[in-house]
Amino acid sequence: MASGSAGGETTEKLENTDYTVGELFDGSVFHIPDYQRFYSWEQSEWSDLWQDLYNILDTDKGHYLGTVICRAEQRSVQTADDTPNYRGYGIVDGQQRLTTLVLLVRAIGSVYANIDETELSVEARKLYDAIPAEEHRRRFVIDQRIREVRSQNQFKLHLQDDDDEVFRSVLKEDVDETAVRTPSQRRLIDAYRYYREALEQRQTESSLEEFLHELTALLRTIQSLRLIVYTVDKPEEATLIFESVNDRGIGLSNLDKTKSFLMHSVYVADSPVDPLTFSIDTVQQRFGQIYRWMQDISETDRVADLSEDQIQRYHYISNIDRSLNASYLRSETTRRNKTLRSGAPVYLGAIKWHFTNLRTGKRPDLYEDYPRDCIEEIDEYTDSLTRYYSHMETIGSYGSSGDYDPALNWELQKIFALDRLGNFYPLLLTIWDEHVDGDLSRDSLHEILQLIEVASFRIYTTVSRSDTGRGTFYTLANDIATGDPSADWMIGKLKKRIRSKQNDFESLLRNPNAYERIRYKDLRYLLFSYELYLRHRDGGGGETNIQQAAENAGNDYTLDHIWPQDTSKLQLSESEAEIHEEIKNSLGNLTLTTGPRNSSWKNRPYHEKKDRIDEGESGYLNSDFTMTRAIARTYDEWGQTQIEERLDDIVEFAQKRWNLDAAVRRPKADIRPSEVE
Repeated sequence: MASGSAGGETTEKLENTDYTVGELFDGSVFHIPDYQRFYSWEQSEWSDLWQDLYNILDTDKGHYLGTVICRAEQRSVQTADDTPNYRGYGIVDGQQRLTTLVLLVRAIGSVYANIDETELSVEARKLYDAIPAEEHRRRFVIDQRIREVRSQNQFKLHLQDDDDEVFRSVLKEDVDETAVRTPSQRRLIDAYRYYREALEQRQTESSLEEFLHELTALLRTIQSLRLIVYTVDKPEEATLIFESVNDRGIGLSNLDKTKSFLMHSVYVADSPVDPLTFSIDTVQQRFGQIYRWMQDISETDRVADLSEDQIQRYHYISNIDRSLNASYLRSETTRRNKTLRSGAPVYLGAIKWHFTNLRTGKRPDLYEDYPRDCIEEIDEYTDSLTRYYSHMETIGSYGSSGDYDPALNWELQKIFALDRLGNFYPLLLTIWDEHVDGDLSRDSLHEILQLIEVASFRIYTTVSRSDTGRGTFYTLANDIATGDPSADWMIGKLKKRIRSKQNDFESLLRNPNAYERIRYKDLRYLLFSYELYLRHRDGGGGETNIQQAAENAGNDYTLDHIWPQDTSKLQLSESEAEIHEEIKNSLGNLTLTTGPRNSSWKNRPYHEKKDRIDEGESGYLNSDFTMTRAIARTYDEWGQTQIEERLDDIVEFAQKRWNLDAAVRRPKADIRPSEVE
């Protein structure tokens, strides 16, 4: 690829054609712009590449690795006097593949260097000396001919600032594990180790001569892999190619496709006569911020399982103009999707439709009075989208470090413990956005969070389908995000929606088969809330954790039937057995206990559970739970009368604890574990 001789000459520019990987790296230096996503390949992708390479090893088959889009840099990379300067390129698309290949080449070089030359036979020595390990290291990893100046170093591929230092430490095999801060940095280390260990395994399974043959073939295969390369000088050219690549169905996220489409839209709308004040660079920078937020989101316990596309969809549900969305669904989607008011399954198409209409002016019937033009709308959309990813990270990590409001953190803990956030994420993100913007006070935010918890518990313990009522909360989120409502309006509308969707809460609690009718997690959550109230009122109790109580916490929080389900040890009469069968699964017959105690108490009569059972075993009187001790202190015997009396107490508590009236609800809902321990 190099042309000319020494001095100020530069290697030839990459053309829009296909290259082998070796040709691509020969005379070129690459970097990943800060606005691109971080290294995201994991073991499944590493393994796929490894298998692909071995499938074509020692064959004449060519293998296309995909597409790479490069943006040519203005300045060349300085080299030694006897070498033409290299050209620098930013990688617009293809960074995952190129980064992984560099790590693989480095792993091959490391395993090669660790072979003990003194143990080589004559034949093996010839094979060893013939392997061009140093040539590949210089081409793909680090080239000493590059002059180290302030703006560059000698590595052939540079990642974003957040990852580049760790990447270089991996390539130098000088990794400081304490410096790892992000998932992408961990993936870089793990990818290198994956290939290093795979190579070492191959070495143990072969003779040394066979392994050296394999290394030679592997390096030759890597160098001969083919890529379709597009080289551009300006970001707007890259967006056109990137959009074309997306349209061919390559596996990109909807967020990636949105970024490409919006960059393309800005490019098309720009004019030399009337240049825009909003640039493609701004779109890139904002999506770069989003990728950084996603790094943090993936590390939080609460929201780590959320994908970037899910968060974008929640933003869309909250912020899209519903009348425009309805028009899109009527004109562009199937009959089934016309009934989906949020348009969630087709939100990317709706976004493109919306911005294209704004730019082209083809739908004056819809957009004549719209308050923003296409560029203003892109500015508004990308700014708002970035904020929502930031809010998701804040909500996910809230309370884990730094300054935070304990009362707000307690409400978030309860909401996440109930595990029904799919119904409420758009509303949660929207009210958080209102609060951050100063349009919603801390007290109003607290009240709305508590009402979301009320809705999550009261509504979804009484329905059989988890998505019942979801649309009404999505619509409320949209009304808030697209309007300018007062806090009182938001709270009033939320209460109205809860009233319209909740079924007979008391009837469910009083159902004699509540143990079977109510989700086990909800039963634990209800009784734990009751436990907090009793501890606050009466004092006592050990460490408490709402998340453990709601989740399947094993030995920490389980339910015990006070009147045992199994009657084998109860010596009941026929009439008593009939009553027992009717009432054994009543909420009034359930209490909290720990796993080991539940096991030792199982099926024993109440009078044995109440006191010490055997030497070394504790009964209800010595329980960790206030409610269980209170039962033992209050009742000498247990049966229908006691179950019904206790059920009345629990139902009365629940009706107040999950009441829509703040004055009734808050004395019980505000109780936090820190206040009762």
